[in-house]
Amino acid sequence: MEQPEKRALSERIRRVLWIWHKLAAVNFICFLIFLPVFTWFYLVLNTYAHAGLPIGVALLLPGLGYFSELLLRLPPGIFYALFAISAVLFGPFLFGLHYFVSATLMERHVWISDLFVQAKQHARRGIPAGLCLVAGTHLLLWNIFGGVIAFAPWVSLLLTVSRWVSMGLLLFLVLALPYFCQITVWTDLPLSATLKNARILTRVYLGRGLLLLLVIGIFWWGALSLIPVLGLASLPLILIGGTAFAQAAVCLPVMERHVL
Repeated sequence: MEQPEKRALSERIRRVLWIWHKLAAVNFICFLIFLPVFTWFYLVLNTYAHAGLPIGVALLLPGLGYFSELLLRLPPGIFYALFAISAVLFGPFLFGLHYFVSATLMERHVWISDLFVQAKQHARRGIPAGLCLVAGTHLLLWNIFGGVIAFAPWVSLLLTVSRWVSMGLLLFLVLALPYFCQITVWTDLPLSATLKNARILTRVYLGRGLLLLLVIGIFWWGALSLIPVLGLASLPLILIGGTAFAQAAVCLPVMERHVL
């Protein structure tokens, strides 16, 4: 290999390692902030699992279960205080995370401190958006896995339809969220226009979004379930940032074509 080619390869490797080093640091910060919210949903799903699902979430996702069980050993008052703080910070730091990974993909120089800068800058939209996301997801999961038991046939039919509608809404929410975050951090569009564009892009590029969701789902399930020890390392170091990185890699070309 020629000397210039060796230098180019060495520089490329160095850049990739530097990017993943920063991404791991950002992932760890977001892991600490998001963990109480993740634990809440872990607790909710475990409740539904014991009520009728075939397997507990602790057995299904041991990587997440380990951290959640540690957090749940805290006194209830402390845990709920941490959950409230996490829910308030969830939206702003989700925006900050999406800014960080998309700026990295666009080869802009970005510092770890930009995560906090962007979270503060987008707090006005991020706080209510994060609270709505947490509350809405909880309500949809409750309607899908919990809900109300009815004995009258017509009520049972309505509840079944409601569960399927909730599943569709939850799926659409997950698919639209990356577009909502990217549009928020890279444009100054009002909330109504942001929601409209996110909805349109999700619908137009539905196939791409579903494929990405499948890949991310396999990634999370494999890391948290197949190898528990890998889950203990991957959740604090790569899963959150890696997910946002994959979402930005898919959403940015669409954004550049239609929005930016």
